[in-house]
Amino acid sequence: MNSIDPMILAEALQQSPDGVAIAEYRDGHAVVTFANTTLAALLKQPAEWFAGRPLEEIESESPTDPTATGGTVGLRVQLRTEDAALVECERWALLLPEGRMALYYRPSSRRAPGALAAALERGSGLATPEHLREVLRRDWSIAQRDGRTVTVMRFDVDACATYREVFGRGATENALRQVARTISSAMRRTSDVVARFSEDHFVVLGAAMDEANAVAYAETILARIRSLAIHHPRSPTGRYLSASAGVVTAAPPRGQASETILEAASQALERAKREGGNRAAAGSLG
Repeated sequence: MNSIDPMILAEALQQSPDGVAIAEYRDGHAVVTFANTTLAALLKQPAEWFAGRPLEEIESESPTDPTATGGTVGLRVQLRTEDAALVECERWALLLPEGRMALYYRPSSRRAPGALAAALERGSGLATPEHLREVLRRDWSIAQRDGRTVTVMRFDVDACATYREVFGRGATENALRQVARTISSAMRRTSDVVARFSEDHFVVLGAAMDEANAVAYAETILARIRSLAIHHPRSPTGRYLSASAGVVTAAPPRGQASETILEAASQALERAKREGGNRAAAGSLG
């Protein structure tokens, strides 16, 4: 049997709808060396936070033996989120060579709708609209109090419907996942949130950016999407799949709801599309 390419294995772990952690024993303690984006979203922590953490910092209640494995029903554990809330999960353990183990976490059925599903959109590995709006309301309130700025970028794939007509739904979803990863990988700050609002529509929430830098950053992301070189024979913007963006950076006025910046970014996006697509347009709160 041929060995599995490590890059393919890593991508499969990242795309898993279950939370996944890899741990190894160091001086008698289980230490986490890897966590996928699903587990990071579930615990409301950046993925890099997990590296080097003792397993007991993540599992509030867990089996005495960390290597314990379950059968068809996972062992019950409780995970501790960034805000100290507890999420009850079923956990499966797979023993690996050299004292390592893979741990798979799935929120218990009674918690699933409000835990994993509410934090992470399974198909793309991004946040859900509900999660982004929740974070936006919090950041909006803080920005109103401290006089900071909030940035929202809305991205829409140009002529996605015609791409689907040519290549079918499966190929379209594969292309959109590449777009999703491109946008997500460009936003590296732990405070950034990237959500998938619909099949071909993505929203980014950021902070502490001025308008010029935000628009320039959106244009960089659009260039990266074009550089994927995904062939689109019926694209109105060129040979390859492209996207458009609407960008708004603002210090939230007192008494104004957070939804206003989402609407303003939507209007800016519509203008970018009307102007031919494959570009970023800046908007304002009006």
